[in-house]
Amino acid sequence: MNTMVYIASTATLDDEKKFADLYKTVPKYRQAKIDHYSDWKEKKLSLGVGLLLSMALKKAGINESKLELCHDENGKPYFKNRKEIHFSLSHSEERVMCIISDEPVGCDVEYLPGNTETDLESWTKMESFCKATDSNMLDLMKGIVTFKGYNFREIKEDADYLFVICSKNPIEDNQIEIIREF
Repeated sequence: MNTMVYIASTATLDDEKKFADLYKTVPKYRQAKIDHYSDWKEKKLSLGVGLLLSMALKKAGINESKLELCHDENGKPYFKNRKEIHFSLSHSEERVMCIISDEPVGCDVEYLPGNTETDLESWTKMESFCKATDSNMLDLMKGIVTFKGYNFREIKEDADYLFVICSKNPIEDNQIEIIREF
């Protein structure tokens, strides 16, 4: 499986009919997660990342209905019956992203209020690394865990957002797909 990154806006999910129609297409575990939220924005973000994961799996030729989603002791999701499929999901404000690979990967997106990157650059890098390696942020900050052996890439898709991916191998432009509308 090729490593692929998908990025999308959740703005089109404001349409309640479109939301309802797309909600029906995601697996029961994703529907339950969406239903858990009372806030409309959180529901849209949860549906958005679920749609990206479903799309990524389909494009990789993987039947999502046969996958059993579990979480490890740190809360990282994985497929119990297909542990060779690695993925990471992230969302912020109105943007969602997903990375899928046959190697450990991580991603993070953060909204940049007022177009200032400040400390968010370091934060998104650390967050994506922790997702890729299933490390915790405290160990990384203490230097117990290092970035050695991992590559980072910032994706400049939207001036108001910072997108960062972490992987063992560099990610090329042809491995990134921007979804214009769900």
